[in-house]
Amino acid sequence: MMTKMRQMSKMIFWVVGLAFIALIVFEWGADVNRGGGDTTLGEVNGQKLSLQEFNDLYRAALENERARTKGELSELRSQQIRDQVWEQFVQRVLLREEMEKLHIAVSDSEIVYQIMNHPLDEFKKDPALQTNGIFDMKKYQAALSNPNIPWAQIEDFYRQQIPFQKLQNLITSSVRVSPAEIKDEFIRKNVKAKVEYLAVLSNRFRTQTDVTDGELEEWYEKHKDEYKRDESRDLAYVLFEIKPTARDTQIVFNEIDKIKERLALGEDFNLLALQYSEDPSVSENRGDLGYFERKAMVPAFSDAAFSAKPGEVIGPVKTNYGYHIIKVEDKKKIDGVEKVKASHILLKIVAGPSTLAEQEDKAQAFSRDAKENGWDETVAADNYEVKTTGYFEEKSGFIPGIGRNAAIMAFAFMNEKGEVSGIYSLNNNKAYAVFKVNDILPAGYKPLADVRALVENEVRFDKARSLARAYASRIEPDVKAGKAFKTIAEADTGKIVKYDVTRMFALSESVPGVGKIPEFNGTAFRLKPGEVSEMIDTESGMFFEKLIEKSAFDSTAFNDQKELIRLRILNARRQAVFSKWYQQLKDNADIVDNRKKFNIF
Repeated sequence: MMTKMRQMSKMIFWVVGLAFIALIVFEWGADVNRGGGDTTLGEVNGQKLSLQEFNDLYRAALENERARTKGELSELRSQQIRDQVWEQFVQRVLLREEMEKLHIAVSDSEIVYQIMNHPLDEFKKDPALQTNGIFDMKKYQAALSNPNIPWAQIEDFYRQQIPFQKLQNLITSSVRVSPAEIKDEFIRKNVKAKVEYLAVLSNRFRTQTDVTDGELEEWYEKHKDEYKRDESRDLAYVLFEIKPTARDTQIVFNEIDKIKERLALGEDFNLLALQYSEDPSVSENRGDLGYFERKAMVPAFSDAAFSAKPGEVIGPVKTNYGYHIIKVEDKKKIDGVEKVKASHILLKIVAGPSTLAEQEDKAQAFSRDAKENGWDETVAADNYEVKTTGYFEEKSGFIPGIGRNAAIMAFAFMNEKGEVSGIYSLNNNKAYAVFKVNDILPAGYKPLADVRALVENEVRFDKARSLARAYASRIEPDVKAGKAFKTIAEADTGKIVKYDVTRMFALSESVPGVGKIPEFNGTAFRLKPGEVSEMIDTESGMFFEKLIEKSAFDSTAFNDQKELIRLRILNARRQAVFSKWYQQLKDNADIVDNRKKFNIF
């Protein structure tokens, strides 16, 4: 039991880490500039955040996330964490000010009550505190005296969260959910209808529409605001790819020779795999791949494994993953399929430190020379290949050919045309790059020539919809006269009218063959059995419906579910109200964001 509790203690350290981060921000006063010079990363209503403090918080958050996920983080996830640290600073300052205005505080007795009666989700999920897979409150309360759990830090977490919860409750106290809303939500998801319908779909007429230049220009002018563009930038760049050299390859072969020597001396293959293999799964399987059939592995690996004899060690075998040393342990047929049991040690050929340093030096030299002597002259001197990104907007967050990189995006939009960057690492350290602001396109409207295909598509669709409406009007008299839907469709010589019968569907569902069209679903639930609708004009086309049946309202199921429905609606509405309130608070705050200045944004 004690071992399990220690494991549980480790599991909740990330919660304590979050509390620590929040506490730092929460307790800062006006004197926050630890370094010399102006290193203010940001400011909220006069409270400053220095670059050093931000970096401290960011490192703590990174370590916390690595501990939680047990792995390295992608650049995208790292950027998300940077954004979260900044947003947390803004939020904590603003919410603290509101709590002070509203005199919101927390007593020791409230904290004790919350810890005793409202355990954190991390405790509820821990197997050590469960009985038959269900959280056991008695086990939790017994654990309150366990000294291996950092209760003091957890108390700090509660001390910060309770005032926040009080503030949230105060802001959302007026939110209500009426009995009618609960009933409507139940009906939306549980009461079902079945209809037969006729459809005249717009896409059946798209090939029948011609578009003139005049129509394109008229549509473009009417909808010009849809084609607004923000300021765009175009970057030129030179790549310095980091590829393994013959020297790097030889280092791997030397390592392979060393491993094979140790195997020849009788050392355990799987222990050596644990020490040397770069297969991500090695920590769990120690290189043991179990039994596998030929097609389960890449051809080079399978060919080598299936050609060897049990007990034989072969390799190195090259695949796209790297070089493998393979030990074949057994061969047999399972359900008539030949299978091999094998273990492997994977060594990847990657660029070594000296190769990285060489390419970094080349990139640094290019950047320095391009700044001093000019981009074009430096490119020409060593015949470098120059690539361009094409124009992109800052709000897209995406740089063509590069991907998402906040630092390069910041360089692009903080500098003037012709400015040359330092070096940036790309593709998880697979290349270095140096950039130049190639061109700046001011904000304005995208010219018709650039959006012609989009405009033409819109015009064709609009004309097709008009043709569909006209075609549907031809069968409308027969619908109103009460003719059978199937008969009307069969009489359609143009084979345009579609007839079908739906399955039972709820108001909130997508209908097979129709899609999720609110007008279609809403009409079905307004009809009485046997009643026929008017023409339903939708984006997809025109419909006529006849209600076949509608399920009855199940009062027993409603009574069972209504409290859960109420809570679901209430929580969603509270969240929306609080989010709107917070956004207004943020909009009215005096916020200075200097993250771009420090290449963090």
